[in-house]
Amino acid sequence: MRPRIFSHRFIAKYPGLYIRKLGSQSITANKFSVTLSPNTPKRTVIEELNRHFTSSSNELLQAWNGKNSDRGVAIFASRDFAAWLEDEAFISNVLKSLLRSNTDGQAGPQDVNILCAATDGLTPKRLFGEPQRGFSILYGSANSILPGLWDRNDFVSNVDQERESSVSFLSNPLPKDTRPLEITLPLANTIFQNGRRSTLFASRWQHGQDGSMGCTMIQDKQSQVIIPRTISADHTHPLLPLLPLTPPRKIVAGLGNIVRQVEVDGSITPASKELEGLVPKVFDVRSKRDTSYTPGPIGVWCWVIPPHVVETQNLHNIKVFQAESSQSEAELSLEAMDTFSELISSGGRLHKILSGGGGWGLKKGLLSLDPETNYSPSDQDDIETFIKAFHERDSPNPSGGLATPGSYIMFCIEPHWTGHEVESSQHMTSTSIGVAPTNDEEITPAGTSSKVEVIDNHFGVVSRAGFFLKATKLPHMTDIGKVDESDEESQVFTTKVNVPRASLVL
Repeated sequence: MRPRIFSHRFIAKYPGLYIRKLGSQSITANKFSVTLSPNTPKRTVIEELNRHFTSSSNELLQAWNGKNSDRGVAIFASRDFAAWLEDEAFISNVLKSLLRSNTDGQAGPQDVNILCAATDGLTPKRLFGEPQRGFSILYGSANSILPGLWDRNDFVSNVDQERESSVSFLSNPLPKDTRPLEITLPLANTIFQNGRRSTLFASRWQHGQDGSMGCTMIQDKQSQVIIPRTISADHTHPLLPLLPLTPPRKIVAGLGNIVRQVEVDGSITPASKELEGLVPKVFDVRSKRDTSYTPGPIGVWCWVIPPHVVETQNLHNIKVFQAESSQSEAELSLEAMDTFSELISSGGRLHKILSGGGGWGLKKGLLSLDPETNYSPSDQDDIETFIKAFHERDSPNPSGGLATPGSYIMFCIEPHWTGHEVESSQHMTSTSIGVAPTNDEEITPAGTSSKVEVIDNHFGVVSRAGFFLKATKLPHMTDIGKVDESDEESQVFTTKVNVPRASLVL
């Protein structure tokens, strides 16, 4: 089998993304996170960073310090600290912690290119815990991890200042897939922190002869691609905490993002009827099993699945919520994770149910699905999706991922985890991208302590808006200088994941 490679246009835009294994070494960004509470002084953060890196024996950091060019740093702050990113004295001190002068007295590195961004938080310590506050930082070769940092096409114009900004991580394929993955993360709304709709900007810093660090250039950005590591045969692993309520149900009637009727055990019923009977049972079971549980609004999602995937993955036999079962929601949702991981790799799309239920006549039992599958700051993509679905309403092979008759729909909800189950869940490590809870409260700090913790080899950020996945399958290369991309567009898969506490481990 010939190796899959990226198109020449793709390689030209993102150098370093693909490196042939023959005599080449992979490029991986170094990473660390700093967690703290809002009342921690900046001085304390810098002192802890200096203490940490002075005693560190990190060979990658030492090698990075020894270079004289092509240095890049991506600094992500939780929304609470968005204003800190614009404090030149603070950023200068962070850089000096990383870019120490060599021990032999030679001058340190000259220029450093930096990307600063504010997200809704850092990934939690444990699988389904609360997001953390602080900073998560990548550093390495600027050309490799921050391609096109100074590309004018990504700069913010006066017209775009009120638009949401985003970053896109390029990563390994999903499990059992060969398509490289693009993960787009919308950034936090920081209007009340620093007056910006989104905080995303590039800056260039110069190391002076006196050891100071000064900013020589700064530019607001609309978007930025980040490559944490060279794409390889490894996989990106999705962790989707969903509790399956029903097995897949065949969609009988629907248009665009509206589902009107489904087939349940051979009978045609309104789309919402089964859900309306199950959700009250969920509340009853939770109240009986956890005395601390307080009933409230519950998020409902659904998978829209191609018919052949339902059969090949034997989804009709998936274990679903049963009121009389002794199995907890946490246990059942963990069991379903592998299935959902393969499902998203096989073309299943995830949609939040926005509204539905009740009604009468032709409107009885309708369900409205979130139509957004591609990242777009405007609504134009949603309009185009609906028009496409309308034209394909009578097609036996619809191309859209919305509620087309003949496809299957499987309903899920957010699982309820007790405090003990969260505390006993696995630690989140390495590099991950996640979804923050969508409640209105601010991320709750772990106490009021001003303690600062530096976590080596860790990078993780979350967004309340979720993240968007895009997998593009490029054909095999038949010749070193020839790539047939005629069907590239037809092999693009996209979906939105906004399930609270969902994450991707890169």
